[in-house]
Amino acid sequence: MIATLARIVGPDNVDASPAARVTYSVDGTVGYRGAPAAIVFPGSGQEVARVLKAAAEHGWPVVARGGGTSLAAGAVPPEGAIVLSAARLTHGPDINPAELEAACGAGVTTGELQSRAAALDLFYPPDPSSQSVTMLGGNAATNAGGAHALKYGVTRDYVSALEVALASGEIIRVERGTGTEPLLDLFIGSEGTLGIVTELRLRLLPAPPDARTVAAHFETVHAAAGATLTILNAGLVPARLEFMDAVAICAVQAARDRGLAGVRAVLLVEFDGRPEIVDADIDRAAGLLGPVAIRLIVPRTPAEEAAAWEPRRAITASLARLKPGKLGEDICVPRTAFPDAIAAIERLAAEMDLEIALFGHAGDGTIHPNIVFDPDDPAEVRRVHEAMAGIARIGIELGGVLSGEHGLGLVKKDFVPLMYDQATIARMRELKRQFDPVGVLNPDAMWPAPA
Repeated sequence: MIATLARIVGPDNVDASPAARVTYSVDGTVGYRGAPAAIVFPGSGQEVARVLKAAAEHGWPVVARGGGTSLAAGAVPPEGAIVLSAARLTHGPDINPAELEAACGAGVTTGELQSRAAALDLFYPPDPSSQSVTMLGGNAATNAGGAHALKYGVTRDYVSALEVALASGEIIRVERGTGTEPLLDLFIGSEGTLGIVTELRLRLLPAPPDARTVAAHFETVHAAAGATLTILNAGLVPARLEFMDAVAICAVQAARDRGLAGVRAVLLVEFDGRPEIVDADIDRAAGLLGPVAIRLIVPRTPAEEAAAWEPRRAITASLARLKPGKLGEDICVPRTAFPDAIAAIERLAAEMDLEIALFGHAGDGTIHPNIVFDPDDPAEVRRVHEAMAGIARIGIELGGVLSGEHGLGLVKKDFVPLMYDQATIARMRELKRQFDPVGVLNPDAMWPAPA
């Protein structure tokens, strides 16, 4: 394997050292570890395609890896696999302001595209919280979203074209507005199981001229959940509408005092657009939230804006203050079912004797229930996995889906039969066989073992 890979990408771009194999055995998901045989760093789409062709000929499994930020174990490789890194696919972003588009290699980070676009008064809305590390190829593979999804949509809404390497060794280009558009949408969200994205052409928007936030603190998470519906039912469309519950607040307060002592839930509501419209929206939102919140904060300066958002950004890192392990779900439910989902997950946490931090994108119904636990306590680990299945059922029973933005990976693949019947799953498996007859592309992800 190593000799073959070295002939394709050069010996300096293959790493089978023990240190590399340990490093690339995990992603951002606690409790999942693979056993790769080698890590390969192609420098072009052609090299990616040649690696895939060799892998298919020899039956070597391949897992594509961007920034390694998956929270669904989507980049955890099976034993003996090749980890194909996008780290050298960094050409671009080449921004065309007149066309409002950017051409990027799959290894360009989301944050780099956003900062380059901002320098030209342009805006790339999809904003996963790991944007400084996560790569655009991985964003397409998982259809990544983020806090701006309510107003602006997710990655799928900004992909104009993809270059994709297939297990056959071919490279295809699929594009919106052409006969290949249905294929484009197949690859987005397929988690590297049908092909590997090597290049993207992405749509940009003019940057909003102004953005302002109102932060509301509540005595209960149920009051905050109800307030989200109040905002949306009033016809307001925030650019971002984020929430965090008491467990999440406890974690960020344990890391350092952020002025949230005694607060049981937080809503952050941001509006963007022309200054006069933003000011009017802020006033309306404050008028709606004031009677039900225990504290209302309307930042007046950029520093105050940053301070209002900082606790929300600090949640993931701060959860280790509660327990050393965490496993994160990301169900998405209809926004009208958001309060019911919160209540159901709280009941589940009490029944299972677990701490579950609830936060996420309240505006589009995406909830990130993060279960904190001790990985060295087998009984607690068992309850965590039972709770994960329970959270999946709650999402589906309320008319939602298994994943809002993280993907299925290894973590949620066994819940797929809760969402789809066996006939539908069989058709999807048949589609994968058309693209990957040998079954070498991320073979353990997304789909449960056949019934």
